[in-house]
Amino acid sequence: MKDDLDLLEEELLQDPATREAYERRRPAYELALKFVAMREALGLTQRQLAARAGMTQPEIARIEAAEIQPTWATVSRILAAVDAVMEIRVRDASGKLVRLTLDHSSVRAPQRATRAV
Repeated sequence: MKDDLDLLEEELLQDPATREAYERRRPAYELALKFVAMREALGLTQRQLAARAGMTQPEIARIEAAEIQPTWATVSRILAAVDAVMEIRVRDASGKLVRLTLDHSSVRAPQRATRAV
């Protein structure tokens, strides 16, 4: 059964310009949802994940809200912070599936400078 939000989404996506804009942002939204699910499954707060990754909580929040698209380096830092391994599947021009497995365990978060009190 569809709720009001689903119905509103369907209505908005009937407009071609809105649908095109939505589709352009879809990868950022999907990545954000994966990061949130991963963090929550590990029982971490945004602040805890940020500390592990050498980032700030607002940076994690912006990534999880899909307000920004993280760089490859930032994704690597977040994944390394939770000992995650990323698998990328790509089809080449002939249609052959190519898999890349990236182990981020060697990526270390940079230490943030602390302010003198």
